[in-house]
Amino acid sequence: MSSTPRPELHLDIVNLIIDELHGFRPDLKTCALVCRSWVSQSRLHLFSTICLSLRRLLGKDVSSFLALCASPYSTIPLARVSDFIVVAEIEELQNSAAFEQLLTWQSPHDGKSIADVFGHLKTVYLKRIEWRPLSQTAKSMLHLAFRTVTELTLRYVVFETGDEFLEFLSSLIGLEKLCLYGVSLREPGQASTMQSNVLSSHFHTIDLENLSPYHSFIRAITPCLSLKNLSVHVCNFDDMSADCLSALRDLLVSAGPSLESFEFCFEPWILETGVNLAASLQHIDFTKNSNLRKITLDVDDSNYFVPFLQRLTKSHYPPSLKKLHIPKLISSEMGGTLVDYKRVDELLQHSYFSALGEFRCRQCVIFGLEDVKGQPGVWYYRPNEGTQPLKEMESKIEELKSAMPKLADKGILQVDEHFELSSQDVWSRYILREGQIDED
Repeated sequence: MSSTPRPELHLDIVNLIIDELHGFRPDLKTCALVCRSWVSQSRLHLFSTICLSLRRLLGKDVSSFLALCASPYSTIPLARVSDFIVVAEIEELQNSAAFEQLLTWQSPHDGKSIADVFGHLKTVYLKRIEWRPLSQTAKSMLHLAFRTVTELTLRYVVFETGDEFLEFLSSLIGLEKLCLYGVSLREPGQASTMQSNVLSSHFHTIDLENLSPYHSFIRAITPCLSLKNLSVHVCNFDDMSADCLSALRDLLVSAGPSLESFEFCFEPWILETGVNLAASLQHIDFTKNSNLRKITLDVDDSNYFVPFLQRLTKSHYPPSLKKLHIPKLISSEMGGTLVDYKRVDELLQHSYFSALGEFRCRQCVIFGLEDVKGQPGVWYYRPNEGTQPLKEMESKIEELKSAMPKLADKGILQVDEHFELSSQDVWSRYILREGQIDED
């Protein structure tokens, strides 16, 4: 007696069904145990992101992970891991030693390396790694393992020289986005022997914050002909040296018509007096950027703003700017400096801004604990409905619209509401919480 063959779903359909289970880890684990053909798609959702912590004793996480990869039954390579995070909270030599162990690992069974495990990486995040202690073998494997990476974030990573940084960048042939936070060079004065233009033609986004020194890193990524989005975040006015500003200007010029979005943020850790931001920001030159669509200037000083707008009106390019964000435009955010709203309103009627569809700023209002009575938790972001701070916010936004009637009439003026708990109430809440902890 012949049995009727059971119909089988095509693997592509099975994979689509498994995709619907994204976020349901117990079900994905069950799917991975059904049959070999289901393993890859199940692992794709279970292990799309791998985060390793570099701890003492050569990194407990690293050793455990490598032991898992070394198993002849390991299915990690089937996961097609796309996001890889390596984090160390304290700067120690052990961090680089654990990273070295990871990069130089080879499977005792089939000789596979970490490059075989991470054959589909797209996003890499490295924190508190020092390049100098890494062997040449480790660096070579790093280049090989990261060849598919499109987005790289480095936080508090230390390179010996600019050439070391450029050599690493040049190995990332598919890189599209680079984020550098607190990255530094030990020997910034050493002359470079490498060609700076090492970025791929697909590269489009740079995010820079608190670099040491700024100009060395900016020079390293200049020219960048394909750059579309540039963000620069400065926390120390001394970082805005003549070398830094000159390097920034050259980077903008090299981007030319490719540049679409520019953001500059100055948030000093310590309030400084006698700082002339207006003079420094004169070096931000968009004369070669004919396709600029969005500008964000987040600066605690209004003196620069009108001269900045005036320089923009000298452009001879067809209008392209669609969004202009000035979060701290309003005087209360500028340390009491008065803003000539009428002058701003007039300047923004210039033909350069004729394509502008959004002018965004922020209005801040202070509230107290009495305005959030009944709200759960310890963090408060908005007062209760009907309270005085909400009425004050509404009134201030209307005042701003009256001061800039042309923008308001066009529907371009957008005001973000920002509420802050009063400093006195923040301190009172802290004392209350400390007292509760002591009682416990």
